[in-house]
Amino acid sequence: MTVGDLRACRPQSLVELSRRLEERRCRVLGLAELVLWRRSAAARWSGAASSAAVDRYGLVVAGLGRLAGSIAATGHAVGHAASRLQSALDLVGRADRRAADEGAWVDGEGRLFLPVRASLGDPAGEAHRARLDELLRVEVHACLSQARRSAFETDDELWRALLTAARGSTAPPGTAAHVVPASLPPPPAAQSAAGGPGGQVFASAAWWRSLTDEERRRVVRDRPEWVGPRDGVPAAARHEANLTLLARAEQAARARAREAQAGASVSNAAERTRSAEHVAALQAVRDVLSRRDGGQRRLLLVDATGPDVKAVVAVGDVDRAEHVVTFVGGLSTMVGADLRRYDETFVRMRSEAREVARGEDVAVVTWMGYDAPQVHEIVTSVDRNVLSAKLARDNAGALSDFVTGVEAARERPAHQTVWAHSYGGTLAGYAALRTSAVDDVAVFGVPGLPFSDVARTALKPGSLNVLGAVGDDVFSYGWLVHGTSAADVSGATRLSTFALKLSGTGCNHWLHSRSDFVDTGRTSGGHSDYLRAGTDSARNLVAVAAGRPDLRVLQGADERACTTTGPSLGTDPMRWPRLLP
Repeated sequence: MTVGDLRACRPQSLVELSRRLEERRCRVLGLAELVLWRRSAAARWSGAASSAAVDRYGLVVAGLGRLAGSIAATGHAVGHAASRLQSALDLVGRADRRAADEGAWVDGEGRLFLPVRASLGDPAGEAHRARLDELLRVEVHACLSQARRSAFETDDELWRALLTAARGSTAPPGTAAHVVPASLPPPPAAQSAAGGPGGQVFASAAWWRSLTDEERRRVVRDRPEWVGPRDGVPAAARHEANLTLLARAEQAARARAREAQAGASVSNAAERTRSAEHVAALQAVRDVLSRRDGGQRRLLLVDATGPDVKAVVAVGDVDRAEHVVTFVGGLSTMVGADLRRYDETFVRMRSEAREVARGEDVAVVTWMGYDAPQVHEIVTSVDRNVLSAKLARDNAGALSDFVTGVEAARERPAHQTVWAHSYGGTLAGYAALRTSAVDDVAVFGVPGLPFSDVARTALKPGSLNVLGAVGDDVFSYGWLVHGTSAADVSGATRLSTFALKLSGTGCNHWLHSRSDFVDTGRTSGGHSDYLRAGTDSARNLVAVAAGRPDLRVLQGADERACTTTGPSLGTDPMRWPRLLP
């Protein structure tokens, strides 16, 4: 079945046929009722003729009942096929729209034709354009492949259903139960997904779109593990499925905690600690979801199978907001310890972003979808050590797929931003090397990035924003371990984190008290002060998230002198005056 064949499909004709079959079924049932009335009249006779008439009427009623059941099964099979074909046709329509949005088109055989791109005169811009074309190819291929597959399966299912109905239906006479296939179409396996960047994500999105409304409800109810963790499925469906998975995880965690507490040996002390942490982390997820502060929460991932609980929680409508922000934390980040605090912070920052977003909506996602390195692992682990880039490399695909999945699941594209702090910035740097749907990245306090030029990444020119606070030694010296300092990346934009009361004072900390020339309310100090309300760093992050680069405060010469050549002032900005004469 070609794309041209699918475009020629008219599911509405099957809908009309299903409606007419239902009318015929009702007429047959009416005849059966008439015969039943005559049978009751015959039963008032006596003798052999009466008995023969009753038996004959019984046979006629039974035959009409079987006929009504066959018509019902046929009508519902045709109606189900119409819904499946409509979903397949919608997938073709999405492929056509996505191609048209980029000036391309798809022929009747499913081949994508891209327009001749004019030279931009900018290698970085042309590389980004080529990566967008690559994403388009993968998405169009996934949509068309799933559409053809779904149409072929629908045709086969309809043939089998019609054959079964012709041989006689088991549906009770007089019923109109919606008969659908007992088995649900499974999601694509990783090895069978379309190749290229985000292939698995686009294949999952196409699979979800190929389902009927009834099948979607069933798969969320009966197979939530297919939906909850699957990038490319709409946030609303993932949330509903993940609520079921959360309840299962809570039940399992409490059972493990009871078993661990029952043993008093030293050998299971680690298990007791781990099970208690899992219970606390899942409770933190439950607490955040139950908040009633006007912000809609969506649980996009919950996974308690690893050493730490993973969770992804959004505030705002990820499926419809014009701007979607994904935050990635760094060293020592854990769901149980940090999710509540991050959620409170991002509720505030989301509100600020909506105020400057020209009437557009903003959603903020706390992405704790990887086991972040912990402090104790600096001396106990090699692979999970914050001094190693292995964790960042290994989890870059998960972050890239999540961001791409948000785009694949939506009807309209969103402006997507990644905020990444500390080691999370290094992870985001590796994700930036992959082709994804991210538009802007803001890294703050990042120890280092795996590239020296934005042109080497999948990002568009001017989309990498770097923030480094005075006194943040991780930002200042982390490049010794993690490659290029973010401050030295060609094509990156340095944003301000430091506000002077008077310009031109430079970084002369040794001659003036800090309070004489630094606006402490707007200045971030150390490694963990970037999100504090009222700081220039927080305002810059909000401007990036809202798609308002015009509101960013760029790093000036005074701040550059402080953050690149000045002495370290420690991690606590309130202690700076004590370091001065």
